[in-house]
Amino acid sequence: MNDLGEALNGVPPFTPGRFIDSEKENNVSWKFGLDWKPQDGILVYANVAKGYKSGGFPAIGASVWSQFLKLKEESVVDYEVGAKLSLLDRRLQINGAAFYYDYKNKQLRARTNDPVWGWLDSVQNIPKSTVKGAELEVTAAPVDGLTLMASATYTKGEIDKFVGENASGLSGDFAGTAMPYSPKWNLSFDGQYQFPVGDSVDAFFGGTVTYRSKTISVVGGAENPPSATPQDFPLYGIDSYSLVNLRAGIDSDHWRVEVWGKNVFDKYYWNTAYPAFDTIVRYAGMPATYGVTVGLKM
Repeated sequence: MNDLGEALNGVPPFTPGRFIDSEKENNVSWKFGLDWKPQDGILVYANVAKGYKSGGFPAIGASVWSQFLKLKEESVVDYEVGAKLSLLDRRLQINGAAFYYDYKNKQLRARTNDPVWGWLDSVQNIPKSTVKGAELEVTAAPVDGLTLMASATYTKGEIDKFVGENASGLSGDFAGTAMPYSPKWNLSFDGQYQFPVGDSVDAFFGGTVTYRSKTISVVGGAENPPSATPQDFPLYGIDSYSLVNLRAGIDSDHWRVEVWGKNVFDKYYWNTAYPAFDTIVRYAGMPATYGVTVGLKM
């Protein structure tokens, strides 16, 4: 229904009809970087880059035309500095980086309040938001056949400027609230041991443990800005969780067989939560899953 208050494409106000519009955009993506190798096995670098996500029109099921209003293109300037070290005759690899993402008009799921239909889905531009953090990855081979890896990423995403409604229908000034789907910590630990069992045939076993800290799925989440109405509730949170994967198998020059298990302790978790009509929908992650993979090498 045309709820824009004026006729468009021959459709009078408050009359059902096809929404027809177009958008034309131009942008230039770029990247500059500096690399420095003070000695063999050490690389220090700095990069700055700018990228875009096209604007256009939300791909949602809509009841009124205002849900299809144009989105501005999203842009981000990415600043990153880091170093890569290869030590102990390449048995120890250390990679580290710090980053800062400066977003303009980031496109995030939201809601719009229609006087007839109530709260309806929409996608809105967040005028300004930032993500900053650091990451560290260490890979070691202390003895022949054994490979250990650990990585950690710290991220802080924040809305710097946005007044409107979030995806839960909460209204207010969301400056200073957390960015959706931006957990503070992502951790990973992996180990594998491989050893010969025959002519050009190796056996291996290993496992991976991952951890993701809690986050939110809508702008603001359960954090109520001072001007927010009505009060929100913490159903849009995504709890922290850890997963354990295991694997074992045999590897040769011509074939490979691997037995694996994912989420072997059958941890219940969900990756997203969003409102659908009067319901909160959560998409659960995969339960404990086991399988066998067979491959041929040509």
